[in-house]
Amino acid sequence: MRDAALELFAERGEDAVTMRQIADRADVSPALVVHHFGSKAGLRTAVVDHLSAWMDELFDMTAETATAEDMRAGEWSSISEILQHALPEGSPVVPYLRRLMMSGDPAATELLRRWHRSTVEVFRAWEAAGKLLAGPDPEARAALAMSSDLGTLFLAEHWREVLGFDPLRGEGLVRWADEAMRFYAALLPPSDTALDHGIDSHHPSPEETS
Repeated sequence: MRDAALELFAERGEDAVTMRQIADRADVSPALVVHHFGSKAGLRTAVVDHLSAWMDELFDMTAETATAEDMRAGEWSSISEILQHALPEGSPVVPYLRRLMMSGDPAATELLRRWHRSTVEVFRAWEAAGKLLAGPDPEARAALAMSSDLGTLFLAEHWREVLGFDPLRGEGLVRWADEAMRFYAALLPPSDTALDHGIDSHHPSPEETS
């Protein structure tokens, strides 16, 4: 029932979907949907909680320094690419998130706040392992990276029309990932040497300039 609601919310938007339509998609009675979730609002909360838990698991995985090493080696170009590979083709997750984020709904802001906090934690973990430059303002840097990553996911259909290739599939993904790695080069230290107190490795320390 929750998955049926997610599919319909992604396709039509929450306001355009009825409990009966959700029940029909799930092949159950409307009374059963009401019994489990109480109302469409309750079902919608279940959908958002499910996506939040799923993203938490994804961030737990990306916090591992092996993921940062894979990004350095060019296996991944961004967290958005990791997310895309974690989803089956045709998944309603991205279309639903696109609708939710553009709605101005407080639930969307709370999801973004949680994901931003997790991204900052990932950046700091990678920096501590000498795999990434979190910079002097990790919060802003994480927000910039997230804007790029989420923009890729949410605008992919439009970029297909504008660029003539799919940034999330096949050869288009390879082309996009190659340029993303060049774009994100400022986040990656030039070597595997440890970073000192969050100072970008290409900037001299106060001791070096004295």
